[in-house]
Amino acid sequence: MSHILKKFPKDPPGPVVTKAEGVYLHTDDGRKLLDTTGGWTSCAALGYSHPVVLEAMREQMSKFTHVDYNIFTNPMLEELAELLLSQAPKGMNRVYFAGNGGSEAMEGALKLSYQLHYDAGKRDKQWYIGRDQSFYGSTMHCAVVSELPVLKMYEPLLPIQRALVPQHNPYLNMLPGESLDDYARRGAKDLEDKILEIGAHRVAGFVGETQLGSLVGDVPAAPGYWKYIREVCDRHDVHLILDEIYCGLGRSGKIYNISNDDVTPDFIVIGKNLGAGHAPISAVITDNRLESVVLGPHGSGRLNQGHTHQGYSLGAAAALAVQKIVHSPEMLAHINSLGAHMRGRLESELGNHPFFRNVRGRGLLFSIEYDCKDKNVFGLTLAKNLNEKHCVLINSKWHRVSFTPAYILSREQADFVLDGFVAEFKAIAETWPRD
Repeated sequence: MSHILKKFPKDPPGPVVTKAEGVYLHTDDGRKLLDTTGGWTSCAALGYSHPVVLEAMREQMSKFTHVDYNIFTNPMLEELAELLLSQAPKGMNRVYFAGNGGSEAMEGALKLSYQLHYDAGKRDKQWYIGRDQSFYGSTMHCAVVSELPVLKMYEPLLPIQRALVPQHNPYLNMLPGESLDDYARRGAKDLEDKILEIGAHRVAGFVGETQLGSLVGDVPAAPGYWKYIREVCDRHDVHLILDEIYCGLGRSGKIYNISNDDVTPDFIVIGKNLGAGHAPISAVITDNRLESVVLGPHGSGRLNQGHTHQGYSLGAAAALAVQKIVHSPEMLAHINSLGAHMRGRLESELGNHPFFRNVRGRGLLFSIEYDCKDKNVFGLTLAKNLNEKHCVLINSKWHRVSFTPAYILSREQADFVLDGFVAEFKAIAETWPRD
């Protein structure tokens, strides 16, 4: 009997991990599993127990594990902020270290956005707009802009100042004969229509994942979409808040996923890949407008939020070591080339299969979508066979398999995974019910 309250209480206990290093998990039954999920939640961007990161953490632990972010100066945080801004979109020049997880960072970004409007005298701007089938975190304010069936029970507790627009997914929602550009413009019009319906003087911000997450299957926006969204936000003084907790910091082959679209948002939220599973730490990338307004004649004089573990010192040491590796041109080139290789193999070897629909994504953040009877069961069977026959972990849900492996995955390891994946996909499909 376990005394731990778990998310899925009916599920049997998982395997016991005795050691984790590189892209492998070792379990107490003697198995060695190659993990293509990046720690299941994709946080293990550099794999497990990276020696450089562990050494940085040991060195920091010999000094102290944490000192208060708001009282003491930690030069390591300054160095980390400078590195994070070195490849940020033009004009972004401040880092707010929000807390431990991505939920705290998204909560922080929403509150920073509101305070920026509030201290500028625009106190009616209280509404936030999200998109269907999105998830931005587990706190209540994150739930306000998220949309998931499991969140429905919380609706009576949520503020009413929220709205949703359709999910931006060219694979799902394009109309017959509609071009990608037409679809991108339609998505921006959906947002503008919603802003006007609510009243632009009431809308504070629009929240979106730069690249749709694992709920949908790693879908990049249509070319031009974020540019058109930025124009709508500018017209109506609405903040553009981008969630890159899952899709940022190298995942797309660029440090910031939005750099693929050459757009500057008002806030970028980062988490998972910042400490890469070695230590919890999250942040918000923004600019110096907040300081100007908060310290202005009508400003609050301070940011009206805070957490015990903001700028967690041990997390900062881990994150700085991680980001020095991730920011290197060699690592980003590897992410791009390996991702292209993996997507190319899936396309060439399964592209003509009757179950195949598409492969989509960027860098080492991509999905293969399939369509058949009982799609979810097909994916679970695929995952079971990869695990039991090949000692490979994959993330299969509903209609797709998402690949979010550690950036350190080698070409040889990737080909081993794909050899097994393609073989099992074809073998399972041979006997799969057609009706």
